[in-house]
Order: sequence, then structure tokens, then C-alpha cells
Amino acid sequence: MDALVVGGGLAGINAALELADQGGQVGLVERAPVLGGLCRSVPDPVAGRVDTGQHVYLGCCTELETFLDRIGVEPAWRQRRLELVVANHRSGVSRDLRAAPLPAPLHLIPVLFGWPGLPTRDLVQAAKLGAAVRSLRAAECDLLDGVPARSWLYSLGQGDLVIRQLWEPFLVSACNVGLDRCSAGLAAYVIREGLLGGSDAGALRIPATDLTAWLDPPSRSRLFRAGVEVRLRWRAAELQPGTTRRHLIRNSEGEAVEADTVILAGSATSAKRLLGSRGTSDPQLDRAAALPTSPIVNLHVFTDRPFLPGPVVTAPGSPLQWLFDRSRLGEEALLIDGEPVFHSAVSLSAADAIVGVGEATVTETLWGLCQELFPAARRARLRHSRVTREAAATFAAIPGSASARPGPATPVEGVWLAGNWTDTGWPATMEGAVRSGRMAALAATRGRA
Repeated sequence: MDALVVGGGLAGINAALELADQGGQVGLVERAPVLGGLCRSVPDPVAGRVDTGQHVYLGCCTELETFLDRIGVEPAWRQRRLELVVANHRSGVSRDLRAAPLPAPLHLIPVLFGWPGLPTRDLVQAAKLGAAVRSLRAAECDLLDGVPARSWLYSLGQGDLVIRQLWEPFLVSACNVGLDRCSAGLAAYVIREGLLGGSDAGALRIPATDLTAWLDPPSRSRLFRAGVEVRLRWRAAELQPGTTRRHLIRNSEGEAVEADTVILAGSATSAKRLLGSRGTSDPQLDRAAALPTSPIVNLHVFTDRPFLPGPVVTAPGSPLQWLFDRSRLGEEALLIDGEPVFHSAVSLSAADAIVGVGEATVTETLWGLCQELFPAARRARLRHSRVTREAAATFAAIPGSASARPGPATPVEGVWLAGNWTDTGWPATMEGAVRSGRMAALAATRGRA
């Protein structure tokens, strides 16, 4: 091989396609039986398949949009501008909020000032924070990396109420960590790029249901057309010097591949292990591999009637966080015993408190909260449910995490890094993963020149 990509998630797929565009023989190996990494679904005895997590991306995720267009897939649901329902768990009031067709940041005025449960003084302070974030320079964001996000928000006049009601829903879901433990630099980046980057920056994109079907066959087809050789169920176990400056990658069954260029597009811990098998250490990679991880838990409920007041609902201050009416998001109808059922998903980020709790307890607790918050849920009959968990869904975006994230280079010539845990600017997101793949392929191409 001229180049071998180790890892078949979004970072690896994009890296392989970028390398193939430069010519030469490119291979991709993946230990799982399908491509897509954590963007996947799992079998369910009643629903057929359910996604391990509710994935969402924003209009500002331009590199992800380019990648999806490249493999020929589209989201099932696409907004032109941000639109969501906000359910206030204290008052029970739900409001349908929509961004205006105005230039940023004016487009968010109706969203901000329509947000339920916030006094006018808090709304004015929130608007001032937006202005402050827009003026931040890159160097200032770097300095903020060592500061907890909650402390930074306090310093800009944000009180506990507005933090809990307005900022937490967006920042916790994006950074997958509570604001006491979140890097202010990453929080500022999410606000600036995800909400204020343009009139469509915060517009929601919802992938098709069954993430494996959405990503795996189109990715394989596109890689095949690009001439990339894909080997699944191939776990890279060793990285050793090969012949004439090549690298030898051996799998757990002893099969070996030689390549001039290697991109390690798995996790930070797997990249550290493979470099270690070559007798090489990288202090920057060691720091990335030592970052704690953070879990995501999802509850899928199938009811005899819809109960959410909109396709996408956030419940600030409630453990429910974000809820999605999958039946309104392009999902095909499902029958149980010949009767139609409606699929909704509850998505919990930074779910440390619940990731180890039994499925029956998780279901009873979260469904009970749904019934308390949404009147229609009290009349709905629960026909089926499923809890999915990713115990190590992302790295925890703690203060100092940005400085721990490496770029694509390693101490070994011809070996590069990709993954949403590398230094992309973004938290661990699909956009960051795709971006990292392109960055690693570009670095590798320049390194060969």
C-alpha cells in the first residue's frame, strides 16, 4: 500500500477518500464488521434496529456536509434556520421558537427573547455575552481553555438561572460534560460557531434513522469507486518498521500490510498502543489518551400516540435534556401487533449519573419525567422501550483539554493521527472527526512530497 488508514469511523473514511484523490494505492482497515465508528445502530427485537445515540449536527458543520455529499447521503431532516420547542419543566409551558430570516446575530432575537422562564434582565445579559463571544480572537479562546465554563459565564454577567435554562442545553450536549468541568474555550467556540456563525449556523440537521444503514453501505460504495481497499474485522495489533522506510501493520491474527504512509484514525488509546508497539512514545499523544471520557445515554420509547410538542424539544433544567420525535423526522412507520407505534428518543449527554443504572430503572425514571412534563404522554401507552449507552462516547472537554489534543503529526515519519479527539477546534463531534481526517490526509500528502 502507498497509504493505510487504521480505523473506519468518519475520520478514517474521509482520510482514505482524501488520500485516494491524490492517487496511489490506499487501504482502510476496521476492526468492526461495518464502517461508521460510533455512528451506528444496534439490533432490537421489536424495532428492528435503534441508533446507539441520537446524532445531530448544525448548519455550520460545512466539512461534514461536504463529506456526506461526497458519499451521497443526506440528513432525513434539515432546517434552514434554528427551530425548536422549549419546554419549561417548572411552568409546563412549551414554546415553539424560530430564528428570523435576518443576518447573524439578529436572527436569534426571537429565539432569545421568546425563551420561557427567563426575566428580561437575564435575556439582555445573554445578548451581551453573544456580542462578547463574537469579538473573541483565537488567542483569547486558547487562554480560556484552562478556565471552567461556568466561571467564565459568571464573569460575563450570566446568573445561575440563565446558565441553567439557556446555556446548558446547548453547551452540555455539544461538549458532553457539565459546565463545572467544561473548558470555557470550547464553550466559547461552540457559541461563536454553532449559534453566531451565520443565520443558518444553528440550523439542525438530523441524520436518517438507522445510522449503520445511513453510513456503512454508501461509504463502502464510495471507497470502492475511489479504489480504496477496505478490510473489515481487521484489528491492528502492531505497528513495526517495514522495508525501505515502510511501515508494517500486523493484525491480531498475524496478517500484515506494508505501507509508506499510515494514518491512525481510531481512539487516542489505540493510537498510543500502536505507537508503543513500535517502541515510540509521544508525550502529546499520552496526554490525549489520558483525558477522561464522558458517557451518553439514550432512551428510545415506542408509544401508541405521539406525545412531544415538536420534532425537536429541549427541556432546560430537566434531566430529560433533549427529546426527538423520530416519527416526525423521516422515520418509517413501525407496527407492533399490527398497530402503529410512534418512536421518540430521549438523549442525555454527560450521563455519568445514569450510565451504570439498570435499564428498567432508567426507563421508569425517564418515562415518568416525560409524563410529568408533557400532558400527551400521560395519555400515551408505552409499547416498547430500549436504553442504549456509550460509556466512553467522547473525551471529556475539561479545562486544559484543548492543549492536550495533538495535531496530525507523530514522532514517527510517515505516521499521522486523525480522530475527533485531535486538535480540530471542535469538541468531539462528527464535524471534528471529518475535519481531522482531511487534516491528516493533507499533512501526509505534504509529508510525502
